[in-house]
Amino acid sequence: MEERLLRAFVTVAEAGTVSAAAQRLDLVQSALSRQLQRLQRELRLPLFARVGSRLELTTAGEAFLPVARRVLAAHRQAEQAARTLASGSLAEVAIAAPGTTLIDVVLPFVATLDEDDPRPRVAETQLDDSLQDALARHDLVVMPMAPGPTVQALHLIDLPVWAYVAPGHPWADRADVALEELVDVRVVAPSRSFMARRVLDGAVAVAGLTAPELSEANSGRVAQALVATGAGVAVVTEDPAFGLVPLRVLLDGRALSVGLHAAWRADHFAAATLARIAASLQDFVRTRYPQPGPADDIPVTTRASPLSAAPSQ
Repeated sequence: MEERLLRAFVTVAEAGTVSAAAQRLDLVQSALSRQLQRLQRELRLPLFARVGSRLELTTAGEAFLPVARRVLAAHRQAEQAARTLASGSLAEVAIAAPGTTLIDVVLPFVATLDEDDPRPRVAETQLDDSLQDALARHDLVVMPMAPGPTVQALHLIDLPVWAYVAPGHPWADRADVALEELVDVRVVAPSRSFMARRVLDGAVAVAGLTAPELSEANSGRVAQALVATGAGVAVVTEDPAFGLVPLRVLLDGRALSVGLHAAWRADHFAAATLARIAASLQDFVRTRYPQPGPADDIPVTTRASPLSAAPSQ
């Protein structure tokens, strides 16, 4: 059912005569008549009945007319969508990130977008998905790891791994704590499905220290809630809650941190638009989390393509 045949049918139905419709379509009458005959043969339906010099719709033609109009409208929309895609424009952008990054970074950023930006659609990544699988479902993936060289990516920021203490804690008037001190106290941390925990475990192993007494929470926010009672130190990357005091965790005088990256497919039809969105996200997150200076941080940039290799940030 070709678009030109449907357009011929609708135009004749609206014009009432083949001659008038042929003028509208810039066709000779014989060519237009052949198109109508072909459409009726393909449909196996009589669409018109001649009444004097005019063509009137048959009952079947009247029933088919709104269907043909809907198909033509859908065809126009498809053409418009194709032109939009070919221009690299993006009407909607799907952004995905692990839980904490989604809450602390992506959602606040999305709230700053305006009506001229692509409509955002956000989702939480599954940690057992590979990066390639995530990029097949989403336009932009924000992750607490450095992606491999097979995708386009932008380093957004290095976020500290915080040691949170209650206001009455002996460390509450400090700005940082050495890892050697931290392993001697009770630590509350999320499971190894979170990057903060893996950074902590990795730093302890690199330093050759004995692991601290650790209570495991099912999220960084729960870890903070437990520490808000005054017992222990919460090690997380999340924004502070419950009035806790943040301390940077130092190893050899430098702060442990997690590197956030935005990744997208290099062959994405709107790669240039995604690069601009990633740059805007970079500006946003660096304004939201002012950095003390690159020399003070140890970014964690585990290079691996599966998202499961990088726990929930």
